[in-house]
Amino acid sequence: MEAVIPGRISFEQIGFNYPIAACVCFEEKRSGNVRCVWVKPDMAVENEILVYIHGGAFIYGSVRSHAAMVSHIAVAIKRNILMIDYRLAPEYPYPAALNDCVGAITQYFLKNPGIRFGIMGDSAGGNLSMAIQLELRDKGGPMPQYSMLISPWADLRCINDSYHTNKFNDTILNREFLQWAATLYAGSNELSEPLLSPVNAQLAGLPPAMIVYGTAEILADDSIYLHRQLVKAGVDAELIAFENEQHVWPFTDISSVASRRAMEAFAAFVKSTLQYSCFVHCGARWCCMAPIIVDRACRYGDP
Repeated sequence: MEAVIPGRISFEQIGFNYPIAACVCFEEKRSGNVRCVWVKPDMAVENEILVYIHGGAFIYGSVRSHAAMVSHIAVAIKRNILMIDYRLAPEYPYPAALNDCVGAITQYFLKNPGIRFGIMGDSAGGNLSMAIQLELRDKGGPMPQYSMLISPWADLRCINDSYHTNKFNDTILNREFLQWAATLYAGSNELSEPLLSPVNAQLAGLPPAMIVYGTAEILADDSIYLHRQLVKAGVDAELIAFENEQHVWPFTDISSVASRRAMEAFAAFVKSTLQYSCFVHCGARWCCMAPIIVDRACRYGDP
């Protein structure tokens, strides 16, 4: 814990790199026993929300650290966003964070069954966003209509080639730190388990997904391989590479060209997914029926 606390303090400060978006308000609530925060932009679409799962390697981060970035996402997609303040490792190792998120989502939609939603997460939050969907699918819970992932950490084994090819390009992460954080989170569980490394999971039946990542990050292959597995499982999946960008680049600079393009991509994806996908409630189970399977991959270069 002595090594974790200073890192948490420093990580929280990144969330103050830029201001909250204009015309956004915050409201703290609890869903079940889990603390959550609503991020509400003006002119939000009714009866549709986004659930956001923050990153931080499972050991850092909070609704406070990510408030600024998420406020800008809320404005871009014109949706109210529910941020879940899940418990962190090492005090609360796996599956505490996953249980918190699944529990909060389940409780909210038991009380609000007519609300449609998507799920989004960055880095470790991208990992959790995938694991949450797997748990909800397998337990017959409320399923999101789509997912959006920013630089997801999809394989906690830390074995992909981009750890080596981007070792000197990535100014945010290094393999040793991620291996340490993965051990703190996983505890005695095998890192290859599907709910710890969703790239190893059976992904069939998940809703449409969009993954964005920076080509300079050591986790680049996590995004590429997760997209590959989604497509292999028959999931409508889109992959967008942002040339020379770092890990979760909108978190550190929301005003960059790449961040603005990412916000535009999020808004376009939400609009297209809700327009062309059909999701129905079948008794106690939520099912997704996507009319077309798409494998889309593109790259944004330097301006």
